[in-house]
Amino acid sequence: MDKIQTEINKNREMFEQAFYVPENKDIVFRDFNFSGKAAFIVYIDGMASQDKISDFILRPLLNMSNSGYNLNNILQISSAETETDSQKAVKALLTGDCVLCVDGDDFVYICETKGFDKRGVDKPQVENSILGAQEAFTENLRTNTALVRRIIKNQGLMSESLTLGRMNNLSCCVMYVNGIANTDTVNEVKRRLNGIETDFIQNGGMVEQFIEDTGFSLFQTILTTERPDNTAALLMQGRIAVIVDGSPRVIIAPVTLFNILKTSEESALRAPYASTVRAIRMLAVFVSLFTPSLYLAATTFHPEMLPASLLVSIAKSRLSIPYPALLELILMEAAFEMIREAGQRIPGAIGGTVGIVGGLILGEAAISAGLVSRGCVVIIALTSLGNFAIPQYQTAFAARMMRIIFLISAGFFGFFGIAAAFVLLVGYLYSLNSIGSDFIGPVFSGSVSMFPRRPVYSHENRPRELNTQRPRSQPEVSRKWKI
Repeated sequence: MDKIQTEINKNREMFEQAFYVPENKDIVFRDFNFSGKAAFIVYIDGMASQDKISDFILRPLLNMSNSGYNLNNILQISSAETETDSQKAVKALLTGDCVLCVDGDDFVYICETKGFDKRGVDKPQVENSILGAQEAFTENLRTNTALVRRIIKNQGLMSESLTLGRMNNLSCCVMYVNGIANTDTVNEVKRRLNGIETDFIQNGGMVEQFIEDTGFSLFQTILTTERPDNTAALLMQGRIAVIVDGSPRVIIAPVTLFNILKTSEESALRAPYASTVRAIRMLAVFVSLFTPSLYLAATTFHPEMLPASLLVSIAKSRLSIPYPALLELILMEAAFEMIREAGQRIPGAIGGTVGIVGGLILGEAAISAGLVSRGCVVIIALTSLGNFAIPQYQTAFAARMMRIIFLISAGFFGFFGIAAAFVLLVGYLYSLNSIGSDFIGPVFSGSVSMFPRRPVYSHENRPRELNTQRPRSQPEVSRKWKI
């Protein structure tokens, strides 16, 4: 049965069969009569607000005194639409709306009565902010779209709804700024979302994997953020946001590697400070990737590059170590990874304490037992600090994997192995795409380049790689008071 019937009993049977009533106890039917006609309301307990149904639908209908009626003028609900398709009516029930069916009508009324519990807007948990806004996305789709619209008060901000998952019917929306975002890129994102054929979508992370270009890429080519202000800034550059119901992180595409290494906090800093922060972060990335491999190459293949006193100190500390330096570094790297993972899984503030204390105790115990050298512990600790400076969680994972590759290359071929692995890494990065856009953007040039960060009044153009409909974001002289 695809169409709503005029006989109310057939419609009720259709809803009962669709939701396996009476086995399914969450489906509530409320039968009543008004103006001499039989009617019923059906909704899912816990998804719909019973107060809205009672006060703004049932009460006005039951208090009707005249025989002639127009429900559009009687229902005191914010949204009441007629629908003739039974499948659409079932999907509306699954989202928290209620359905009003009147005997003799070949359509039903879908009333907006969503009333399930949701978490309030809180501070960002991962992307902490000092000077920026103290708001983070929640698990509610409409709350998240409203947070973005509070920042971008423009009629061109589009929000197109989609449904993902053939069986769980997860709601999501695609947001972009009409007149700025490239139309082909918007259509490509929607094409990939509509092309997802699976029974179940659990969260935004699964959506990200379904629409990214390469599933086995070491680097994430799609950005996720929990900050509405960061999302709004990227939308105004011409990028597209995918907001998934139930996920507190929003998917942004297309992006470049340098978007992933930036933070929204930098927009609130003056250009010299922001450039310094970015330089420190780039140094931290370099330390995270190359410090263990450079240490291994210098001590194993190129000792002549080290001062004699330092070389003697390293040699003395390794006298009691029973295995080569490569294996020593890999074992310590694995130990610190286990400590980091354990610290994240322990609830509350204890997790961070366990990670720090566990690392100190393990390092000191390993040195005392003659299992690792002091230099190895220092190198791995410095590397871990550099890894923490990477903003994106998944990119930090990529840095750890690349660190192991560089370490193995240095263990077998020294500095030549590091150089060869680096060349391969650069070539690999240039081969990646993000929804049809280059993953490597401008580094030292362009108004939105990675380094140095130019003053905000010098950001005249939007990123060239996006091919936006409106390339310029402001005139060359944006500070008119200077004229």
